[in-house]
Amino acid sequence: MNTSTKTLIPLLAIGIALSACTPAADPQVAGGGGGSESAGGGKVSVACSQVEDYCEAMIKQFQEATGIEANYVSMGAGAAIARLSASKDAPEFDVWAGGQAENHLVAADQGLIENYVSGNASNLDEQNTDKDGIWSGFYTGALGFCSSEEQLAALGLEVPTSWDDLLDPKLKGHVGMPHPASVGAGYMAMYAKYVIDGKDEAKTIDYFTKLNQNVLQYGNASTTAGEMVGRGELATSISLVADCERLAAQGYELTVSYPEEGAGYEVGAVSVVKGAKNPENAKKFYDWILTTDWQNAYGDIPTYALPVNPDATIREGATDITELNLVPWDKREAADQRQTMIDAFTQQIAPAPKA
Repeated sequence: MNTSTKTLIPLLAIGIALSACTPAADPQVAGGGGGSESAGGGKVSVACSQVEDYCEAMIKQFQEATGIEANYVSMGAGAAIARLSASKDAPEFDVWAGGQAENHLVAADQGLIENYVSGNASNLDEQNTDKDGIWSGFYTGALGFCSSEEQLAALGLEVPTSWDDLLDPKLKGHVGMPHPASVGAGYMAMYAKYVIDGKDEAKTIDYFTKLNQNVLQYGNASTTAGEMVGRGELATSISLVADCERLAAQGYELTVSYPEEGAGYEVGAVSVVKGAKNPENAKKFYDWILTTDWQNAYGDIPTYALPVNPDATIREGATDITELNLVPWDKREAADQRQTMIDAFTQQIAPAPKA
């Protein structure tokens, strides 16, 4: 499938009784080795690179499943790397949950990650876990376009189905995307286009320099641009599909479409922070987040992220990315290319004068 659009029908937001869907603890949760689980206790601090609703539900259910007191701070992947680096000598977090796997590799390159091979990762596809234990995936999803058909029609435009569609002069001031330096989804867009461009850095930088002419705002959260589209402040955005679907479920009239050249995709990862104050509880959290019980709960919380555990079920209404035309995704290369692209964005692209 080369192109695809998906009109999202608004649903009424509903209250969710999270405690009613608390999963039973996986027998491998404690230590990942299949032994009996301890009574729990102690604390764990989580850097959470996911939407706020997901982070809150994750922490609540982990506490109920294990008896371990947990807290979190929500932040984008780029912000998480910066914060882990700033506290390297006295880590404030024990585990990092969320953000694309390539960002966890970047953190590992900076000496911020403690390798941990969880027994609960043994059934994951090799694309969804690192054999050395730097990271394991617990969700996945694609990057696409999140649009308001009403706003586009007012501009005389249709839903975008190509990266080049975003360069139309009629879209000046009507496009949004996450900031690549602070939000993983923003860098996903740059790496996806880099691969599409035959890994020609100059060509990719030229594209985003042109796109900058149409961008009204670079959001500091993955959901910011999609929310602005939903409110009628933008016509379209580069967004995670799961974010756009979640916003539609909250009542926004939004349409998802995908670039015919190929869509980027992510494997959201978990890692143990090097020097963590609570390393054993960090590993228990790592084990737990990979369980079928937790990933089955995605359908009961406000997320349209897809589970990577092969035994977990995909919630109704979520896009199965295996049906999409995806860009080949080399996580190691994406990690190695990140700083070059971020520097180009902050030094050349974003500061470029707009006509």
